[in-house]
Amino acid sequence: MSSNIAYKKIFIVGCPRSGTSWLKRMISRHENMIPVKNESHIYRLIYEPFTYITKLNAQRRWQRWPHFARHFGVTALLFGATSSDVWKSILKNYQIHQRSNNIGLHHLINYQQLKTLIHQVRQNPGSDLENAQHLIRLILDHYFFEQTGGQPSQFLLEKTPFHIKYADVILKNFPEAKIINVVRDGRAVCASLQARAKKKRWADYDTRTIISQWERCIALSEKISLDPAFSERIYSVKYEELRQDPGTQLNQICNFIDLAITPIEISQIVESCNIENIKNKGAGQHVNKGSINNWKTTLSQEHIDLWHQSAGKTLTRLGYSLA
Repeated sequence: MSSNIAYKKIFIVGCPRSGTSWLKRMISRHENMIPVKNESHIYRLIYEPFTYITKLNAQRRWQRWPHFARHFGVTALLFGATSSDVWKSILKNYQIHQRSNNIGLHHLINYQQLKTLIHQVRQNPGSDLENAQHLIRLILDHYFFEQTGGQPSQFLLEKTPFHIKYADVILKNFPEAKIINVVRDGRAVCASLQARAKKKRWADYDTRTIISQWERCIALSEKISLDPAFSERIYSVKYEELRQDPGTQLNQICNFIDLAITPIEISQIVESCNIENIKNKGAGQHVNKGSINNWKTTLSQEHIDLWHQSAGKTLTRLGYSLA
């Protein structure tokens, strides 16, 4: 299928543990949606390395030498990574993530097909970043048309929270794309990460790191929302408002992405995705409790004070009370 056929693409982004999975689950229930099963991290795995890896000096490379050597090779660690090393790392990362099966490109394409597409795009005269973006387009086209049998009238739905870092790149590369950004009280994000860390190492961050990560996600979303070139193609929804009135919020989101939906369909989706009905939830699970103010009883006063001292202005600006 030609990659020149433009079909609508919806990217759900936001700070991790903000409710992006729940929103994706609801939107995925619509018959015209073709969701990617798990987070692909396609921009982090393909686009991001070309922005900095070949520029790292020896000190920076050796600071994380086990990771660097594993992904880019010992020669790259010793003498610096080349463009070729970065392209090869895409295939290495594919195999690494495929073994864990949680996130990665294997949710979009098989290894041999990816290898073929990489060889194809590297024949182009463009820069590595241009070719990386072209590769992303080809992978999404492959998934949409060949793997799932999608039709041009349908929507591709992809959810990777940290794609907020590349919102401008996504919107530039895909004029037909729209972004839904989920915002949640940072203190609740912190409480959710602490709970998830009981079973998942990736969620084990110290509070200062979580604050910095959350504020960066907020700043990035606000920057895109204020950019005249993109402001009409990004929609921010508060998790708290989504929980309190999911039907109204879901209807507004569908209007934003031009997805036709009836009130009956909205009611059915909201009921089928009710967080209260999820059995396996709680500390350590993918879904913690889904409550709005759970942080008040789970975060220590020391951590709450740290949030207020470090991110109080941002919380207040977003309408979250410090009381």
